[in-house]
Amino acid sequence: MMNGIDQKMSAQAKVYITIDPRAVQRVQSGYPWIFRSEMAGNPPDSVAVPAHFIGDKGQFIARGYYNPLSQLAGRVLTLDLAEGINADFIKRRLQTALNYREHLYPGAPFYRLVHAESDGLPGLIIDRFSDVLVVQVNTAGMDGLYPLIKDALINLVNPRAIVLRNDTSSRLQEGLEQYVRVDYGVLDQPEIEMTENNVRYLVNVIDGQKTGWFFDQRHNRQHVAVLSRGKSMVDVFSHTGGFGVAAAVVGAKSVSFIDSSHAAIEGAMKNAQLNKVYDLCNGIEGKSFDVLETMARGQQVFDVVCVDPPAFIKTRKDMGSGLKGYEKLAKLAVSIVAKGGYLFFASCSHHAATEELFDAVTTGLGKSKRPFQLIRTGFAGPDHPVHPHLPETGYLKAFTFRFLD
Repeated sequence: MMNGIDQKMSAQAKVYITIDPRAVQRVQSGYPWIFRSEMAGNPPDSVAVPAHFIGDKGQFIARGYYNPLSQLAGRVLTLDLAEGINADFIKRRLQTALNYREHLYPGAPFYRLVHAESDGLPGLIIDRFSDVLVVQVNTAGMDGLYPLIKDALINLVNPRAIVLRNDTSSRLQEGLEQYVRVDYGVLDQPEIEMTENNVRYLVNVIDGQKTGWFFDQRHNRQHVAVLSRGKSMVDVFSHTGGFGVAAAVVGAKSVSFIDSSHAAIEGAMKNAQLNKVYDLCNGIEGKSFDVLETMARGQQVFDVVCVDPPAFIKTRKDMGSGLKGYEKLAKLAVSIVAKGGYLFFASCSHHAATEELFDAVTTGLGKSKRPFQLIRTGFAGPDHPVHPHLPETGYLKAFTFRFLD
């Protein structure tokens, strides 16, 4: 007997959408997106899960899902004609993703479990905090598959709770409502404790940014912490202190957090207290640009400056102003780097290529007339794999500079 979603999918099993030859070539080479302008004939006026994408001669090309409300109307799930989009398919994809993360982080179940297209599940993000899963379903097609996803997660992970953080702007573009709720199990309080690189953190999975934590910076946090041993460190755009607390735990002599959010500063100091490094840390509430300018005027410097701002380039039209923003931020940041010190600079703006961001940052640094060298280029951790045809999935870039004066 089929459940509700299986019945719906069965009823739509004969939804065929013809795509043009150029799209056929791209999809067959592994590209997972089909734009509405690439669809011929009269595609359906409602969401189709699954949708069968065919060539102009009626040949099977791929199976995925379709949403007429989006310019990015088609998402590919499989190129295998024999592979159905059903409970077994979802379970296999999730099992593959789980096996990989368990191999990466044995005995430490804190990671990104599913990274959308990169794990063959477009529109789906899952972060794992041990026995609590935080799920974002960002597309209408994946929303239709969610009952199967939920069942598979319960079977594979046996979570204490599943939290749906369906509050992203992309859901509005897909014609979906926004909400946050505990969808399975019980969560007694919004904050849960996690461990990363032997550092303890409290994470708010209900009200925190995104899913509550930025697993993508795991290895970058460890890198900055090592640089900070025995040195003064400032964590700019600190959020809840991921970089700064790790630095203090590893052996920084002092850490300052800068953030415009009072709740974020409170969270950072709370995490410092949790790790028994509270006395090494202090919080500065204020807009980061303003605080940096004040510090520069006061000739205050730090051995390690960590700058991890929110995305300045949210759309392509923001490219020019966003790159100028990164240049200005780099110019300010270098003004508080001590002689012989280090600057870590990160960006999560996927629209800016690595080279474009590097040029903007180094232009800002160059205005200081101080000699420096690039000692490391960083990206997201391996639990955030990059789809080879979608550079957008490799959104995080980070540079570490050493000053030679």
